[in-house]
Amino acid sequence: MVRRGIDHWALGAAVVLTAITLAAPLLGLAAWQPAAMAGAVAAGLLYVTCRVLALEPLLERAAGARRPPLVFLLLPFGVYLALIPWSIHERAPDGDEPWFLLTTHSIAYDFDLDLANNYRNQDSLAFMPRAIEPQPGDPETSDGTIRSRHGAVLQAVMAPSYRLGGRAGAMIVIAALAALAAWLLLDLTAFSPDARARLAAYATFSFAAPFLIYSQQIWAEVAAVVLAVAAFRWINRLTGGHETPTAGAGRAQWSTWALLASSLAVLPAIKLRLVLISVALALIFVLRLAPARRRRGLLVLAAVGAPSALLVLWSNRAVFGTVLGMHSWGELEVYRQPASTLALGLNGLFFDLAYGLVACAPIWLLLFPGAVASFRRNRRLLFEVALIAVPTMLLVASRREWYGGWSPPFRYGLVVLPFLALLLVPLFERRRDPGRESAVGSEVRSPATGIVALALVLALLSGALTVLFVVEPGWTYNLADGRHHFLHHLEARTGLDLARLLPSATRDRLATWLLPALAVAVAILAARVRRRTVAAACAGAPLLFLAALPVLADSLPTRRLEIESAAVHRTGGNQEPERWTLDRTRYPEAWVLPEGSRAEATVIPGGDRVEIAVVLRVIRNRAAPVTLVAHAGGQELGRLTFAAGSDDDWQTRTVAPAPWPAGAQLVLEVPRGNAMPANGLAIDRVDLRWR
Repeated sequence: MVRRGIDHWALGAAVVLTAITLAAPLLGLAAWQPAAMAGAVAAGLLYVTCRVLALEPLLERAAGARRPPLVFLLLPFGVYLALIPWSIHERAPDGDEPWFLLTTHSIAYDFDLDLANNYRNQDSLAFMPRAIEPQPGDPETSDGTIRSRHGAVLQAVMAPSYRLGGRAGAMIVIAALAALAAWLLLDLTAFSPDARARLAAYATFSFAAPFLIYSQQIWAEVAAVVLAVAAFRWINRLTGGHETPTAGAGRAQWSTWALLASSLAVLPAIKLRLVLISVALALIFVLRLAPARRRRGLLVLAAVGAPSALLVLWSNRAVFGTVLGMHSWGELEVYRQPASTLALGLNGLFFDLAYGLVACAPIWLLLFPGAVASFRRNRRLLFEVALIAVPTMLLVASRREWYGGWSPPFRYGLVVLPFLALLLVPLFERRRDPGRESAVGSEVRSPATGIVALALVLALLSGALTVLFVVEPGWTYNLADGRHHFLHHLEARTGLDLARLLPSATRDRLATWLLPALAVAVAILAARVRRRTVAAACAGAPLLFLAALPVLADSLPTRRLEIESAAVHRTGGNQEPERWTLDRTRYPEAWVLPEGSRAEATVIPGGDRVEIAVVLRVIRNRAAPVTLVAHAGGQELGRLTFAAGSDDDWQTRTVAPAPWPAGAQLVLEVPRGNAMPANGLAIDRVDLRWR
């Protein structure tokens, strides 16, 4: 009854706040739109959560059916569809989206894949406010034909809807594919008899970041998720899943064989790296088959897979001049990468402040205790998820562009996300406990109190971030220095360097390793806790850390300054590399201070004397010396001078130890020169060694 009341109130609030959002510009209150929209999205998510919980009996009654009830398809589709107008209003296509849409435009109107005329005619103005040019890596032939490096599978699917509705029509297709993926994921959870645990995994995947973000954007990874989940579903059908054989099962089985083989063949055509997913799924299928059927399974998959693979390779060779397309064989040599590189990339995929899965939705922290629970209760599930996810994630982690380029978080890992979500099911399962007998048999043992309490807190935090991402969709494309947009604004307003206490795989620091280790330890511990007091402590740990973050940032000694931080006040200059630079992790992050500019930062002292070490390079536009002067509290701490013929490469220079004035700010100044053009200094970081 209480849940039903919350359900109705949440729906009513969502409707009222949506009306306010629409009416605000007409009433001259456009500034109130984001706040009203935030309230509408929050109320909508609360309504959806209540509806999902209320559908538990329906899912229990549907156990053993061929597919989950259609309401589990319509519910996410309705949510995704409702958000499209706001997404279009607030954000122009970004990242690779414009080129996906331009190829879709060419297919819809020109019935070809040649984009040369579309660039000349500036057809991108049909769906965004600026004209675009070919991307680096786009193949161009001698006769002037230009093709997109992104293929055309998803674009061909979107073309009819785009012809009818433009960008909105294409986004409706994406929303439909995303809802289909969520529905199919729920079907994959049928290995569990616990409907509530199944719904927990379904809701986490469907209505939290990052998948909710991608339901509002045009990325090929959404189509890849649908194909991968559908292929796993067909594997379940062919290897004795939960479906009961029916009349005509022979014909249906052959059609399922064909669908499975086709989906595995199409995946690499979307993105070549998805061949790892196809191979993993094919291997799972063969391993599940009875020994007598494995030969036939291999023959069927080979009959479809081999020609398809040859077709993809031939197409790449014809278009790009190499069978790997825009990639190289060196990218496959993961074993040549140092262990530290792989560790940093894997850490970033989950915990990086700007691009990590857990950072964009803390509820995904439960994957780690979920893996432990799967190891104890369903090892086949853990083995198959690892077989699908680990090779892809290792390949991604070995790349300098592990973060997915100019894109929302977890782009390269999105295709494995539904399989990772399956690990949440054993974590929330209610199980029969033979050791606790009652008059009617063994009692049902609920999930640990600690994990339930922690999940509630993480769900609230994830919901808040999801609301933020929906209301400010451009904030999913984070800053080039690895900082999150929201944190950037907090630092600018408070002057506190909050980022130094949070993980970053682009700015490796102690927090990059310490905080994830502590978070994973707390999550795994919570899964074993049944006492309410200890459970409250585990659940309160994330909230306590967030509350303590400003206090820690204002009290812990400053040992490193990153000049590009919003907490640093600068009177001039620019970021280097630029906000978006191709393969930008090859370059040190820096801020260029030209002559006549300065940077000021609040410093928390860790001693009475300080030695300053600066990592920098000289920007020389004329043959003249450049000087960097360090001040604090009106007194000079030291200066570094770079002669006209000095080395202009990256170097570390140190200012001799000097007394630190209490309560002072650190000022780095490049004095104005006597002539133009101005020289300058690109400063990567400043290390403060207290004594």
